[in-house]
Amino acid sequence: MTFRRVALAAGCAVLAALGGPAAGAAQSVSAHLGQIREALRDAEEAGMNGVILIRAANRDLLHEAYGALDREAGRAMTIDAGFDIGSLVKPITAIAVLRLEELGELSVRDRLIDYFPETPPEKADITIWQLLTHTSGLPDIFGDDYDVVSRDWVLERALGAELLGPPGFEERYSNVGYSLLAMIVEDVSGMPFERFVRREVLLPAETPELGYVLAGWRNERLAVGYRRDRRWGTPLDHAWAADGPGWNLRGNGGMLGTAESMARWYEALFDERIVGAEAAAKFYEFDAGESRSVGGRSLGHAGGNGIFNTLQVSWIDHDVHMTFFTSTARPLNAETVWEDISEDVIAIARLVAGAE
Repeated sequence: MTFRRVALAAGCAVLAALGGPAAGAAQSVSAHLGQIREALRDAEEAGMNGVILIRAANRDLLHEAYGALDREAGRAMTIDAGFDIGSLVKPITAIAVLRLEELGELSVRDRLIDYFPETPPEKADITIWQLLTHTSGLPDIFGDDYDVVSRDWVLERALGAELLGPPGFEERYSNVGYSLLAMIVEDVSGMPFERFVRREVLLPAETPELGYVLAGWRNERLAVGYRRDRRWGTPLDHAWAADGPGWNLRGNGGMLGTAESMARWYEALFDERIVGAEAAAKFYEFDAGESRSVGGRSLGHAGGNGIFNTLQVSWIDHDVHMTFFTSTARPLNAETVWEDISEDVIAIARLVAGAE
């Protein structure tokens, strides 16, 4: 049993509402949406649980839920279900840092030694910019996501770890780098990381359901995660501290939210309602690129913990976006199922952009 909501203008009304081309293109958009639905129904039959949202020009083209919220309880997935958003937390942390720079409180050229006096010499000159761009040379993570480790525990290991390469030389993905950024946000703002992020980065986007503890999530609204037929549970079934997950996740992952709230956050970012043009341009410098298939700026973010998987794909200049959240492990996760729907999503973006 599946609950679905479809906010889709049929036929010519699709592109008419978007200010795009006429009936033929509108019918093509509808056809591509139909093919996306068919692929998602096939994935659902195979056991996928998730929510997808495709939007253009601030209008829903497709917003549907598939599979189960909780299989054992016989509860169907709903579009307002909460998911672990994984590494989609990293753009939120990055914008928090750029917001502090916008406020004149720090510079992305600042060094680790400026914030952590105990930093050893080989790491002293690592910059905030290098942390943002995964070019610090720091390793990825210490221990498990749900080890409830303290800030000091992570900081000690980060500063004591052997570098994987010289800072600024090579991009190497580092979750711990973003935990260090969260620590810097706390120290500069003078408030807990989540409180600053909520005030300056989430509420301006009107997305109060994104967050750790302050978002107020309860287990009954969260999707249950599954690895094949084995129940993993919700993120709140796993160990958290009183104020959120341990510092292995803080700043780099683990927030909870709906697909709709994530989509709205990105659109607010693109509309410069969170930070202004200069800060946004810095974000795009390391987080967006030119789309060869559609044209204009685009970005793709993915995240997950091996169970929950999230995917955001946006064609920024054409205002076309897809947010896809799943609570089932590979191969029934968002990034894998994307392979079956990507051509149709890209075709919709091209039609809206007038590229075909």
